[in-house]
Amino acid sequence: MYDESIQRAAKRAGISPLNFVHPYENELLALVQPNAAKATSIVLTGTAGDGKSRLCARLWDAVGGNQTSWYSSEIYHETTAEIAGKRRTVGVIRDLTALPEDGPYGDYADKQALLEAVSRAFLEDDPSTIYIVAANDGQLMDVWRRLGDSGAKTRALLEDALVDGRQSPPTVAFYNLSNVPCTQILTLALNALLQHPGWSAAYDEADPSGFFGPNCPIRRNFEILKEAKFQDRLTQLFKLMELAELHTPIRRVLLLLSNMLLGHPAAKNGLMLPSDVATFVHNGTAYKGDIYQNLFGANLSASRRDSLEVIEFLNRFGIGGEETTNRIDNILVFGPNDETLRAYYEDLVEKGMPADGLSRLRALRNQYLEHPESAQENDHEFLASLAAQRRKMFFTIPDDQVEDLRLWDLTVFRHAGQFLSDVMAPLSNGERVARSIVAQLVRGLNRVFTGMLVSTDRELLIASGLAGSSTSTNQILQETVSVAPRKGEKIEIVLSKLPTLVVQLDETNRSYLPLNLIRFEFLMRVAGGALPGSFSRECHEDILAFKGGALLAAVSRIRPPEDEADLVFRLLTLNAEGEPSDEAIEVHYA
Repeated sequence: MYDESIQRAAKRAGISPLNFVHPYENELLALVQPNAAKATSIVLTGTAGDGKSRLCARLWDAVGGNQTSWYSSEIYHETTAEIAGKRRTVGVIRDLTALPEDGPYGDYADKQALLEAVSRAFLEDDPSTIYIVAANDGQLMDVWRRLGDSGAKTRALLEDALVDGRQSPPTVAFYNLSNVPCTQILTLALNALLQHPGWSAAYDEADPSGFFGPNCPIRRNFEILKEAKFQDRLTQLFKLMELAELHTPIRRVLLLLSNMLLGHPAAKNGLMLPSDVATFVHNGTAYKGDIYQNLFGANLSASRRDSLEVIEFLNRFGIGGEETTNRIDNILVFGPNDETLRAYYEDLVEKGMPADGLSRLRALRNQYLEHPESAQENDHEFLASLAAQRRKMFFTIPDDQVEDLRLWDLTVFRHAGQFLSDVMAPLSNGERVARSIVAQLVRGLNRVFTGMLVSTDRELLIASGLAGSSTSTNQILQETVSVAPRKGEKIEIVLSKLPTLVVQLDETNRSYLPLNLIRFEFLMRVAGGALPGSFSRECHEDILAFKGGALLAAVSRIRPPEDEADLVFRLLTLNAEGEPSDEAIEVHYA
């Protein structure tokens, strides 16, 4: 268990570990107070690193548990405390998966007997014993399945809370720590890190030619990390990870922050110790310990980088890869000598760059421009350095230049900025998403639904082919749905767990498309002219599946009976501008 290991290591080193109040902490502590409204057991679940052990420790401390016992290797701990006006036994299973089969555990002979007692307590209205159980989400259900009939009712209760997200009953408080937004965790961890008293001591004891001196990369990284602009851009990336349905637990956030501050490719394990700094300053390689590169794991081996989920998530944005614009690359290559670009270069590239790094960059650039023939198959070191410079520019471009320099074109998700500003921002403030954004998404849907370059965005065209809804070109128009409210029809975006596009045919007939980052990017690109299969085949299939549901909803809409028994098709055609029209084709029965 990481928390116990960290606490022991901090105690040995005589330093204060990072500490912040978890978003669920105060609510949890209120459940084990003498004046609590009701005695309830507690289940803490989530992925590894979400903070379950830490919260168990806080709860154990709150009920007066023995600290020496807690820091032993035992998994099950038991004490008594006054909770909800009555003295009760409190049992804590701080890691359900690690709990051995053999006991004893308090009055229970083995794991089976203990878990059967836990199951009974979860269903009791006023239990004499409450249990606090921590387990990773998948393993929680596996353990209760193995209990068989004796745990069937509790298993159903847990499944409702975990899988279906239903409210847990009053006899057990269920907390899925993975539901805490990673942006919230990032903010808490950043504040705890930056406000740690150890930084003041580092400044006071700085070595002029070594650790925390003026040329120390750790100090430089710390000062960049304190900048509001850097934090804002980092938070945007974390918000986009949430919108891509990528969860980042506390442990991974702390690991990332450590790597950002301490990373250096020449250090042991890629992380600097204070004693390393003087050597790197002396040999002119301190610049390699750069926060803009460490954020994406450039200080680590490829295998190590790929094994760290949070860094792998960040690299999915493609920042520093092939994503760029001609203007950005012109600034990077010709900026120092071009009067129209020089101010950009000085402010976005040179500013804040350490002297050793700046000297090397100038030498590489001059060598490349003077002898371009030396670059064989784009393998010149200067061209390789452009990736690092683009990464820095992503964080240094000011907000008032985001549109001008097309910041988000430095990423794979060119419409990510729009997703944040034009979709998430208004929805989070209780406002409507602008109809122009909805219209663009509808145009993208129309092009996927029909397989044609439709330009209309005023209504959704639900079409199929003669062989069904999954053919490449679909010219049989089944239904249209107005974007603007009309006779019960409308298309809008609402905020659920994700922003969700709602296609309403009438008051009781709706289809829903959750918009994660990839789906939004896909539809915006298709609306702009990209081929549906060129960005994400999986996303294309998701949209076709949504179309199938919308088609079923359309044909089930109650319509007045037709007077004629003949079959009528509505055949879609496009004019030169891509505007659709439909022609009725009647099939007469002989």
